[in-house]
Amino acid sequence: MLHHAISALTNILRPDLDLSKSRLETLCMIVIGMVSARSVNLGHLACERPGSALTSSTYRRLQRFFQHVHLDEDWSLPLLVRLLGLNKSWLLALDRTNWQIGKTEVNFLVLAVVTRRFRVPLVWSLIEGRGCSDTDMRIALME
Repeated sequence: MLHHAISALTNILRPDLDLSKSRLETLCMIVIGMVSARSVNLGHLACERPGSALTSSTYRRLQRFFQHVHLDEDWSLPLLVRLLGLNKSWLLALDRTNWQIGKTEVNFLVLAVVTRRFRVPLVWSLIEGRGCSDTDMRIALME
């Protein structure tokens, strides 16, 4: 079942990502594994891989992916536009979100496209410390 999901996701992502077949399959394995394992821990993701490969081999494959593959910051934007069928005008939402993870403040400025049922984050930037974004930061994100 997972093998079919990985193949289907590979076919969806292929037009928008310039990765080798192996790297693209690894990315799909990561995405499907995160959903299946409900975790981002590579050890847990390695256990989700279908087939007869050793878990340790899969774990090392995932590590190599993150060592050698660099995706541009906006790699997902053309993909999201294509998948959402956004060929008309867009309704955009610009918002700040803040989390406190332990004692660390995580503060993002997010630009999302508004669809009928949900909001899809398109691009975001980290805001240093607590508080709001300034006008220059909002303009830079929109550009």
